[in-house]
Amino acid sequence: MASTRESAGPRVVFKQVLTDDRSINEHVEEKEKKTMMFDKQDNPVAVFSRCWSQLGRAVLSFVIVLACCATTVVAQQGWDFSVGTGVYTENVYIGSDDYYVTPLPSFKANYTRGAISYSISLLEGLGVTYMNQQHGFLASVTINAGDRRNSEKYSVVCFDVDHSDKTRALLKDSPDLFTQIYVSTMFAYPTPVGMVGASLGYYPTTVEYNRDGIEDEVRQGFLYSILYIIQQPITDRISLLGMSNLEFMNQEYADAWYSVEKKTETLKEFNARAGLRDAQVAFQVGYRLSNRVSMSLDYMGTVLLGDANKSPYTVEQLHQTIGVQTSYSF
Repeated sequence: MASTRESAGPRVVFKQVLTDDRSINEHVEEKEKKTMMFDKQDNPVAVFSRCWSQLGRAVLSFVIVLACCATTVVAQQGWDFSVGTGVYTENVYIGSDDYYVTPLPSFKANYTRGAISYSISLLEGLGVTYMNQQHGFLASVTINAGDRRNSEKYSVVCFDVDHSDKTRALLKDSPDLFTQIYVSTMFAYPTPVGMVGASLGYYPTTVEYNRDGIEDEVRQGFLYSILYIIQQPITDRISLLGMSNLEFMNQEYADAWYSVEKKTETLKEFNARAGLRDAQVAFQVGYRLSNRVSMSLDYMGTVLLGDANKSPYTVEQLHQTIGVQTSYSF
């Protein structure tokens, strides 16, 4: 995030101070322009993306991987549904040291026929999973809402929330970024000590410069990862799902999310390079209250590495997602 790195810590609210000699009217006009830029994406796809993207690509990929892992154990034929609710907290964007807390409803419908399962979910988006029953090989394709980073606001469950004065000052005059939809594929194979696999995600990122004479552009971002998944029953009612993941980014993704092309008051110029992006460790502890009702504790820690950590946008190297949820299956 900032050119002068801040130490990680609790969210601190500062009074908003205009750092130049612009008049109040000019400041209001700029805020209105920012709001228009944010609202102009109100097509159905963008609305869905705005509702769910700020829940974090990290937690979404975590849920997807664990859901795929669970599919290898529970491969029921036909329809099954689940509804639930929970509470999550995480950074307002990956690299921020501000956090939010939100209630989180959930719904998932799954249809399995033979070795193929189709699913639709508020959290996981649209998915198709293939499981080879004989060898345990697993492959999946997922389409979901992507990330966004706006200099004025962030979105949580369809609501726009103003950044803290600290974060707004940091991101001032920086481009607005959003990936409305991303596509991810995953392949995993069982071993005696768990499942190993790889994933590929396509993240087309729109860069809105919000400056006269500079056109918006789309960067063709890709993320690649190698992963390890383990599922371990503890008792008849308690189970543990775990995942570790090492992720890499291509140059287009690095340019969009971590480079600073033009120096601002708080951000120095920085040319991010392709390569290692982060390491992730996640786990889910599940407790089955009955055959239909269950509870879980989710945690995912993402440590930014390489130029993703060196970027002026990065204040907090560790991105954490913590959630508690309960669900009913039928």
